[in-house]
Amino acid sequence: MSGLREAKKRRTREAIAQAAADLFHERGFDAVTIDDVARAADVSRQTVFNYFPTKEQMLFDREDEIGATLLTLVRDQPDGASLVAAFRGHTRAFWERFGGILRAGQQTHGFWEIVQASPALRNYAESSFGRQAHDVGTELARAWDRTPDDPICHALARALCGVNMAILVCGLERLTAGEDSAGVVSDMLARAEEAYDLLEHGMGHYTAR
Repeated sequence: MSGLREAKKRRTREAIAQAAADLFHERGFDAVTIDDVARAADVSRQTVFNYFPTKEQMLFDREDEIGATLLTLVRDQPDGASLVAAFRGHTRAFWERFGGILRAGQQTHGFWEIVQASPALRNYAESSFGRQAHDVGTELARAWDRTPDDPICHALARALCGVNMAILVCGLERLTAGEDSAGVVSDMLARAEEAYDLLEHGMGHYTAR
């Protein structure tokens, strides 16, 4: 029975998130109320709050899942494995998978159009990226048996997560601007390799001008 309950909860959560995304795309984030989302998802206002304490979380409904995936890049590596290689593989896998979705004709990048149109969502996205990097830094400190606020661990985490997020955001912005999806995906894969190479081999030869 617990499996059925969990499946029902997952479907309800997905229905609320989808209803919210549809309304945000149609009306704009700021114009949509919690009551609007509840009616569209055919649930009560309290049910919406039970799953999503804020409107922003309805659009970023996979935030916890993505954060957990980044943590596994630290937790699941064998001794001596390269963190850069782990994050490089993660970024590459995302763009290869996303490229396949776009080739199949599914226009999934409307998400970023909604984010770009709302200062509140743009701020939330930046905060989300920061929280993910912080959690990765804390996990790395645990794995290395250092204090949770160890600056080296957090510097590494911000660099690794920063490359992943920069490639993601730049690619989504280009797709939202109407660029050819195949070209964007190909370029993001190449740029990711270049960016992770910088982390792996050093950035000392780069200058400000």
